[in-house]
Amino acid sequence: MRGTLVRVGGIWDRASGDLLTQQSISAGLAAAAFAMVAIVWGIWSRRNTARLQRIPLRVLVTGSRGKSSTVRLIHAALSEAGIPTLGKMTGTASRELDTAGTEHPTNRIGQVSILEMLETVNRSFRRDAVAPEAVVLECMAVTPDLIRMCTDDIVRPQASVVTNALWDHLEEQGTTLEQIAVSLSGVMRGADIAVTAEHRVATRAVLAYEAQVNGCAFDAVSGAEVDPGILARLPGAHPDNVAMALAVAAYAGVDRETAVRGMEVATVEPLPILPVTTMIDGIEWWYRDIGSINDTDSLTPALRAARAQMPADAVTLAILTTRWDRPLRAIQFAASITPADVDGIVIVGEPDAVVRHYAHQAGWTNDRIVRVGTWGYGERPLYRRMAELAEHMRGERPESIALIGLENNHQYVADLIRDKMFGKAVL
Repeated sequence: MRGTLVRVGGIWDRASGDLLTQQSISAGLAAAAFAMVAIVWGIWSRRNTARLQRIPLRVLVTGSRGKSSTVRLIHAALSEAGIPTLGKMTGTASRELDTAGTEHPTNRIGQVSILEMLETVNRSFRRDAVAPEAVVLECMAVTPDLIRMCTDDIVRPQASVVTNALWDHLEEQGTTLEQIAVSLSGVMRGADIAVTAEHRVATRAVLAYEAQVNGCAFDAVSGAEVDPGILARLPGAHPDNVAMALAVAAYAGVDRETAVRGMEVATVEPLPILPVTTMIDGIEWWYRDIGSINDTDSLTPALRAARAQMPADAVTLAILTTRWDRPLRAIQFAASITPADVDGIVIVGEPDAVVRHYAHQAGWTNDRIVRVGTWGYGERPLYRRMAELAEHMRGERPESIALIGLENNHQYVADLIRDKMFGKAVL
């Protein structure tokens, strides 16, 4: 018996030793692979950061609204002046503009990352026939720390643009307009000039103070001050965005006429600005997406303008697609949408209970609200559920239902509706 135990113990010792050796080898290989990936990534990021910082003119654009459109206008103005310019937008649809003015979609895997700016630069140096002499980047960062990192460690802009400071990204940037302005002002660090079209006197004063602290010139502009003749040549552009693009072009030494001529042919955001329609189960469905609007200052007028584009006899439903990590935005939207704006609300995502609470305070009753889960609804059940809500409110089966999509954050249900109406190629 004793001999048997000794033999078993010896076998166990050898087996456990082999196992530990295999684990050690596996751990060593994993550590080596991780180290190799880290080294390759470090070399890649350093090389493209250096490439970016060697571009003679670097413009970084942030703000609550209008960033992507402003990037497009600045890119067009500089390009018209003969400056090979690279542009990067990350708004409703992530896009790049190469030095020839051609637009390319950004193939994004996972969440938005500030590394997309370096990827854009890397692609430009591999793809574009002419290397960029200017780059206009929409700031990828939201939190103050990441905004400063983008500014200090990656872009080091000479010209910074803060389009405006509105009620958005409250979880990350602050719960007052002044706090939001301070957070956004991180793009001013080390810049020669800071441009803004912020209209609120108090918030603009905060931005002016931050520019002074950062040692850069401050240029507060307004679309109301742009020559009406110029705005008439740019019918699709927001006047404030035009004013900011003209200010950056002037900093770059581009004369006004050249800049305007370039902006006349500027690219535009790909999301359709007119409603689309389709027939499902004998009902005419209309859809208009205003999901790029994430602040309540812009929400109500945009919502009412979208409804005015719909048939007068349609039952109009607002699709409020919420995010669990942005509860304050969900609260803001739920409290801002009233029964005077639309006929009913379709809630997608979380936090459902919180959204309902604030919707009730805005005058909504449960019989005018329907919730659809993020997962588990195919196309037919989804539209059937919304049709049941519309029929309940109308008292009979409606001939047409109008949907207005809010908060464009690409959850399953929101994407299902958008793909059905627009097709997968739009976003």
